[in-house]
Amino acid sequence: MESNSVLKGLSYGGFASCVAEVVTAPIDVVKTRMQFSGGTSGTQYRGAFHAAGQVVRNEGARALFKGIQPALLRQSTYGAMRYGLYAPIRNAIGVDPNLPKSEIPIMPKIAAGAGAGAIGSFLCNPTDLIKIRMQVDGMGAGQAGKTRYRGLGHAFSTIIKEEGFLGLWKGVSPTCARATVLAAAELASYDEIKEQFLARGILEEGIGLHFATSLAAGFIATVAASPFDVVKSRVMGQPVGADGEGTLYRGVVDCFRKTAQHEGVGTFWKGFWPNFGRIGPHVVINFLVMEQLKIRFG
Repeated sequence: MESNSVLKGLSYGGFASCVAEVVTAPIDVVKTRMQFSGGTSGTQYRGAFHAAGQVVRNEGARALFKGIQPALLRQSTYGAMRYGLYAPIRNAIGVDPNLPKSEIPIMPKIAAGAGAGAIGSFLCNPTDLIKIRMQVDGMGAGQAGKTRYRGLGHAFSTIIKEEGFLGLWKGVSPTCARATVLAAAELASYDEIKEQFLARGILEEGIGLHFATSLAAGFIATVAASPFDVVKSRVMGQPVGADGEGTLYRGVVDCFRKTAQHEGVGTFWKGFWPNFGRIGPHVVINFLVMEQLKIRFG
C-alpha cells in the first residue's frame, strides 16, 4: 500500500509539473535572461516586458520556448521526485502517516520538503544545466540569433565533449541549495497554510482553497529561493574556458561575493516578478492538478 502511494505521488507530481512547465515556459526564459543579464553580457533588459520583446524581436517567438525539451525531461523526473518523495520522507523522519495533517508540526514538513528538493535536484542536475544553457544561448552582444546548441541531444553531447561527463553536474551546489530552499518553503507552507485556512474556517476544501494556498506558497517560495536562483543561473550559464572551467565564477560563494560586490545585494532578487510570475502559476497548476488527480484516482 505504501509503495503504491509513493508511485502515485511520483506520477501525479511528474504529470502536474510537466503541465505547469509548458504553460510557464516563456516566463521562465524571460526570468533566466533577466537574471543572467549584467553578469556576462551587460544589462540588456529594462524589465520583463522589454526582455520578452527583445527576445522575440532578435530571435523569434520560438525563442520563448528555448530549453523546453530538457525542461520537460527535468520536470518529469525532478518534479516527480520533489512532490512524490515529500510524504515518504516526512513519514520516514518520524511522522505517523495516520496523524491528521493539522497535527503535524511545521519542522518535519520543512525537513521533508528540503530533503525531497535536494535529492531530486542532485539527480536531475544535467537536465537543469542543459535547460539554462539553451535558454541563454544566443544572448550577448553580437550573439542574437547565433546558437551553440541544435537541440537537447546536441547540447548533451557538446557539454560532455567539452567539459567531461561531470560537467553535467556543473552548478550542482547552487541548484541543490535553491531546490532545497524552494521545496522546503513551497511544500511546507502549502501544507501549513491549507490546514490553517481549514482550521480557522477561512476557506472550505475545494479548488478555491487549493488556489489561494498554492499562490501564497508560491510567493513564499519565490522570496526564499530567488538569491539561489540568480546564482544558479549565472554559474550554470557562464562561458566555459578551454579547461572546462567557468570563466567568470569559481563557484557558488565566488558568484555570491562578486554579484553582491559589483551589483549590490538587491541583484539577488533580480527578475523577482517574472520569477514569481513563473513560480506562482507553476505552483498553482501543480497543486491544482495533483489535488484533482487525488480526488479522482485516490
